Amino acid sequence: MPNPKQIKHNLERVFSNKYFRVFKKDACLHDLEISISKKYFKLAVERNFYKRRVKEVLRRNGFDGFLEGGYVFSVFRPFAELSYAQAEKEITIAIKTVTEE
Repeated sequence: MPNPKQIKHNLERVFSNKYFRVFKKDACLHDLEISISKKYFKLAVERNFYKRRVKEVLRRNGFDGFLEGGYVFSVFRPFAELSYAQAEKEITIAIKTVTEE
């Protein structure tokens, strides 16, 4: 039996901007994944900080249902330059765009 983390999932890009991309997984595992590359954020402390920021924005804005949709957030370096309010605005726009489709 293969390890679930080694199973290849087909990802469909549903939203993209210079701060992050949102993908939809074919095989929905009912949770949100946040991918932050070591290439952009060397320290685990930084990667964890931005993961918590994305999760907090989703929780505070009532997007709890989105957390269970089988989506993948891929965060890029320019995201670090955003204030909390700007990040909240960008993520909200992305979620509304994704859920309308």
